[in-house]
Amino acid sequence: MNRLRYMHWQIAYRTTEGDPFCLIANPRYAWAADPFVVEYAGTIYLFAELFLYRSERNGVIGYCVYENGKFGEWHVSMDEHWHLSYPNVYVKNGELFMCPESWQKNEVGVYRLIEFPNKWEQVDCLFRNVKYVDTTFLEQGKEQYVFTFAPYFSEDEGQLLLFKIHEDGTMTKPAVVTTDKSLARPGGNIIRQDGKLYRVSQNCRNSYGEGLVISEIECLWPEYREHVVKRIFPGDLAVETKYKIMGVHTYNRCGRLEVIDIKYYAPSLAEYRAAQRTHRVFLNKYEE
Repeated sequence: MNRLRYMHWQIAYRTTEGDPFCLIANPRYAWAADPFVVEYAGTIYLFAELFLYRSERNGVIGYCVYENGKFGEWHVSMDEHWHLSYPNVYVKNGELFMCPESWQKNEVGVYRLIEFPNKWEQVDCLFRNVKYVDTTFLEQGKEQYVFTFAPYFSEDEGQLLLFKIHEDGTMTKPAVVTTDKSLARPGGNIIRQDGKLYRVSQNCRNSYGEGLVISEIECLWPEYREHVVKRIFPGDLAVETKYKIMGVHTYNRCGRLEVIDIKYYAPSLAEYRAAQRTHRVFLNKYEE
């Protein structure tokens, strides 16, 4: 039975602080992670990575709608020839934009929704010929900033970089915020609360996505400073689930609606069969 156990991520939500989080069912063909919530055209949407375990490509961007106190079914919104995750969505001048993680494309692109639900066009490229991930924005007063993570692709290590955007759209040279893998990688949007700014990050000290870290930003530029105010581990979370929570690595919110993702291991015969099929397809594809 152990060989049928697979790591899964799943998204949970709540609308009242202190209440347990309720799970959102994963689609039958994937698990969901990296949740971002946004209110667009009067409706609240949840966007997330859908890891297609029955596919050779894996990550696409999916969405579901929040109505009558719960989330509906998952649908695919963006599907490309490269892995997609961390769908940072935001509304500007009444239009919906997304900056997904796409390191396999060697760039960080911004996309505008042309027609709901799945017609997007790329309108900007923030960085080219780089493998940055989990890009996160901050607008403070008249200034705009970009946080992004430059992974070393070795044991979850890398650099958290901070850029300031000039009025003409160009950027400053990057400032290295930290290389501490217990809090370097972004884990959600910047939180605004009581006139203060808080950065959400992933704790990857011992394993990928083992927890969340909330840090208060003291100074943005030219010398960035922050201090940790809270560390959240799986055992700290109240989630309505039968599984043992092994990790959490994203937190976002929209008004009173909060979303997180949790990691657990579960047996799945369907996933085992899918993995075997994908393995055979891969081998047959490259047979001489």
